[in-house]
Amino acid sequence: MPWQACNDPEQFPFAGVAAAAARWQPDLVVHVGDYHYRENPCPDGNAGCAGSPWGYGWDTWREDFFLPAEPLLRAAPWVVVRGNHESCTRAGQGWWRFLDPRPLQAGRDCNVPADDAIGNYSDPYAVPLGGDAQLLVVDTAATSWRGLQPGDTGFARYRDAYLQAETLSRRTTWNLLANHHPVLGFGASLDKASQLRLELGDAGLQQSFGSVNPLLLPPRVQALLSGHVHMWQQASFKTSHPSQFVAGFSGTMEDVVPLPEEVSAIQPAPGAVIAHFSAWQGGFGFMTMERTGPDTWQVAVHDRGGNVRNRCQLQGRVSSCAVARVP
Repeated sequence: MPWQACNDPEQFPFAGVAAAAARWQPDLVVHVGDYHYRENPCPDGNAGCAGSPWGYGWDTWREDFFLPAEPLLRAAPWVVVRGNHESCTRAGQGWWRFLDPRPLQAGRDCNVPADDAIGNYSDPYAVPLGGDAQLLVVDTAATSWRGLQPGDTGFARYRDAYLQAETLSRRTTWNLLANHHPVLGFGASLDKASQLRLELGDAGLQQSFGSVNPLLLPPRVQALLSGHVHMWQQASFKTSHPSQFVAGFSGTMEDVVPLPEEVSAIQPAPGAVIAHFSAWQGGFGFMTMERTGPDTWQVAVHDRGGNVRNRCQLQGRVSSCAVARVP
């Protein structure tokens, strides 16, 4: 198991990334999930993380998130998206106490494992952005990349989440949907034989959402904003799917297995045919979006110091970027 050198700001640069993002003076910050990583003690003799707190208490939450994020927390309002690290079997207690915008309720607090079927799920909600647009926030913390089947708790809950999100989406013409697990993005790893293995969009969400709509997302969703995959990524499709942006590159260890150079034949979800694709692997930073028209956004990819490394445009559901692979 790799251990991030959280004592080294070069290898754990979240504080610097947050400070650079704060200098950009955002109107709104959207964090796409996974705030807590220090779940296990640092191995003896590992200077990179020696003395680091671990576990699910406040001391770990403080060092992992609240202290390094402080300048950005002060800079603008936040929308926080729940990640799989904040499920009830992990840091869910802290999620419900520190971050979720709803009141803490007994049974929905991850205190008792018997209540996890309640605490692992929450209803979508909408954040108005003005100009006939809004941000839909969907909790997908407990989905499974292995898939979900009818009869599974998650299948029913995420099917219901889709229906609620679709109802909310009808309030405006344009919607950005923020959730942790990319439905239309992908990553790569090596199997036991050191062969490349593609990790396509989350199967559990594809199956549950797809049971309602084969195109997987409500028709008024313009783009998905997700994390989970530890890189930056953009994908737009020849088919009637919204664009997918993945911004999982702001602090934790990056995915280093290179994606294939040619991706046109890759379908991150059944029937989703890629038209435009861009990625940055191995670099830390943050993504910004500026609205330039009713259905148009200018997207920029910044490095840890705030320098722009790529520029993209989102118009309707279609996006494209100046650089296909950021060096």
